[in-house]
Amino acid sequence: MEYVIFIALLLLLSLAMTMDLSWNNVLALARNNMVFEGRHHDYGAFVLRKEYVRRLLMAVVGSVLFLGIAVSLPMIVAALSGDETVQSEKKIVDVNLELFEEEKKEEPPPPPVEPPPPVKIESVQFTQLEAVDEVVEEPPVIQEELAETNASTVTQEGEDIDAPPPTVVEDVTFELSAVEEQPEFPGGLEALYKFLGKNVKYPAMETDAGIQGRVFVEFVVSNDGSITDVVLKRGVSGGLDKEAVRVVKTMPKWSPGKMNGKPVKVRYILPVNFILR
Repeated sequence: MEYVIFIALLLLLSLAMTMDLSWNNVLALARNNMVFEGRHHDYGAFVLRKEYVRRLLMAVVGSVLFLGIAVSLPMIVAALSGDETVQSEKKIVDVNLELFEEEKKEEPPPPPVEPPPPVKIESVQFTQLEAVDEVVEEPPVIQEELAETNASTVTQEGEDIDAPPPTVVEDVTFELSAVEEQPEFPGGLEALYKFLGKNVKYPAMETDAGIQGRVFVEFVVSNDGSITDVVLKRGVSGGLDKEAVRVVKTMPKWSPGKMNGKPVKVRYILPVNFILR
């Protein structure tokens, strides 16, 4: 299209020059006759100036015809051969990335805690006195015995209520936001970042491909501070995911989280950043 516009402008300019009969027009016949008076008119500059417009028109017409043939030739061939031009349309499809995220693992509910059995209180059976003719084999309880124990429908020995109740061991893993004292890496968050920066090794494949991102790793800080149950929560690529899990498994013991002053298991999610510098 730009080529056609250029040719049209050139043609209009040439026509304007031929129509200009003033002395400033180098193609004016009067000027050429005066300049070339007494000289040869059969060849040289005089012929070039005289034939300039005609040759320019021939060149423009030839160029337009050549361009038209070159543009229309494929369509003419396609029409003669009966082939139809098939235009492929690109269809934009919205992809929901949430469908590719790793499904959250449903944790089993904690086992029900059975209530402790009721404390047995020492008591003696109290029998209501009735006047009967039969001989009573066991004499009723006297008032002095009731002063040292309790009256009941049965006689039983009591338990020592001063003894401490039996401890109930619960193996429960708490969420990070639910504990009173959160677990902590030795030295705090700054020491944790230094540990990751020193021990993380960028995989060669991801380095060559320029892959970066943040990998989320989930693990459990046990009662003694050891790291267990390390799993991938959300990843970026195979190499970065494996490296993040590997580094988390090599972490030293943490300070465990606490509930009521006692160490408990706490679930922790750690983001590991991979940045190419």
